[in-house]
Amino acid sequence: MDTTNAHHDTSEDAEAPDTHVQTADNTQAKQTAPVPADSSPTEDSPATTALAEPTTASSTNEPSPWHTRLHSPAAGWAATAIATIVAALIRLPGLDNVRTLVFDETYYVKDAWSLLTLGYEGTWPNNYDSSFVAGNVSGLSAAGGYPVHPPTGKWIIAIGMKIFGQTDPVGWRITTAICGIITVFLLCRITQNLFRSPALTLLAGLFLATDGIAIVMSRTSILDGFLAMFALAAFFCFVKDQQMSRPTLAHKLTEWDGIGAPRGGWHDLGEFLHGRDRRGFMVGPNAGRRPWLLAAGILCGLASSVKWSGIYVLACLGLFVAIREVTYRWRLGHPSPIRGALIADVWWAFILMVPSAILTYIASWIGWFMHPQAHGHGRSGIPGFAGALADLWLYHKEMWTFHTGLTTPHTYQSNPYTWLTQVRPTSFHWANDATITGCASGNCATNVVALGNPLLWWIGIGALLVVIVATLWYRNWRSGVILAGYLALYAPWLLYAHRTIFTFYTVAFVPFVALAVAWMISLLAGFVTVDGVPEAVLPPRHTVITGRVMAGVLIVAILGCALYFMPLWRADVVDYDFWRAHMWLPSWI
Repeated sequence: MDTTNAHHDTSEDAEAPDTHVQTADNTQAKQTAPVPADSSPTEDSPATTALAEPTTASSTNEPSPWHTRLHSPAAGWAATAIATIVAALIRLPGLDNVRTLVFDETYYVKDAWSLLTLGYEGTWPNNYDSSFVAGNVSGLSAAGGYPVHPPTGKWIIAIGMKIFGQTDPVGWRITTAICGIITVFLLCRITQNLFRSPALTLLAGLFLATDGIAIVMSRTSILDGFLAMFALAAFFCFVKDQQMSRPTLAHKLTEWDGIGAPRGGWHDLGEFLHGRDRRGFMVGPNAGRRPWLLAAGILCGLASSVKWSGIYVLACLGLFVAIREVTYRWRLGHPSPIRGALIADVWWAFILMVPSAILTYIASWIGWFMHPQAHGHGRSGIPGFAGALADLWLYHKEMWTFHTGLTTPHTYQSNPYTWLTQVRPTSFHWANDATITGCASGNCATNVVALGNPLLWWIGIGALLVVIVATLWYRNWRSGVILAGYLALYAPWLLYAHRTIFTFYTVAFVPFVALAVAWMISLLAGFVTVDGVPEAVLPPRHTVITGRVMAGVLIVAILGCALYFMPLWRADVVDYDFWRAHMWLPSWI
């Protein structure tokens, strides 16, 4: 059995050098092994070791200086900065527009203060919100409360309260706002690293910065926004890992004497599956050290320590890594791509991601470990740290029973099968009495409704279908990252449709909705292609113009819709008739 380069202590883990040389007629000549005829930058063939960047079609004309600037990394950073600033301008002002605890803030804000005071979640009297808001925290009991979510998100909320004080609504919500801004920044960097299109980066960032679900959850002290941030950060690390590891592996494989002819298409797959393309069992080289996978594992652990939904992110990214290892080797002509991937890299990816996630998750409970008064201690009857771990396990079984059995009806509960259409949003706050003043009519209202930008989400259904086709039929792994976001953060909820759950949970995958729509619009505008391969022949001018006009109309409509609904996402005072005009569907009331 060939085990060439199967260890992970190699010094050859830098990105592979360029495998092309420029010839006199401005074409590229390959210096290494041949490539499959249907291979593409999307599939990271050795002929295009720059996985990170789709290239433009070859041309004898030099691009203009403006074209070069608009497609440069600096332009990508400028697009990131613009979208991030827009997100900050929307999220930071007016965090105290609503000076009461809204919806599940009643749990998480008070638990955050308990963590600051006791080091663990204590017990509060029932109906204590008004006293808490007034500054009376004497009702906090040292008896351990029964929190049903891990502590990390509440510790993040506690940071803001430590800085601004217990009674200031800005203190309750400032860290959620900052994390919402960071989420927009992360989406921009993921987009730029995947597609190398500053225009697409700007679109994705603006769509997320101005979406209603993202805005409301960034201005409300609820855990799901933290989950979204850590999950997106884990996806970012996955993308960076692919950028670093694919060129390295391509370079090693092209120099490996066990490599066969490159493969591509259904015919080659049929040949391989029928055993006519096998050359024995060989392992071959690995992709070197994978520090970004370690970071992804830690971030998945942090996501899980906010809400258990982070476990699905770990599972989905781990599976994605494994699939990429196998398919990449198969396309490059590895004689036994599955076994080679498993032995050379998949096991190592597992070691980097899973234990780090588990250890990070356990470490997030340090406050619980340090305080025997916290809920759940002493159940196992086992002394010492082993007993504490056993107690924590029993506590988790209790939480699992609670979550899976939560079926108490709620006015604003929604079925996850309707989330993509935003049929039933969650109203966090509503007031329409004499205390609400400042509108022209005198009949004033203020509302905080966790409703996504309707046009973005409805167009997003079509965008998701395009993403699925591009991923499965055209084998575009970059669109596959978008699809993985839906699979990790949306699809699992379909299994729990019987539970009492809410539309605002969609904040965890709204970045991928924004990216899917931005990517589809970029297809119309010609910024990207459905398979990730630059077009060999430019389409007719009228086709280009039509596509860009359609893209422009969609962009204006989506951003205009966001401006129209903005007052209902920020709790601004509006006329009642203005509010009523926004209730497009009866189920929104």
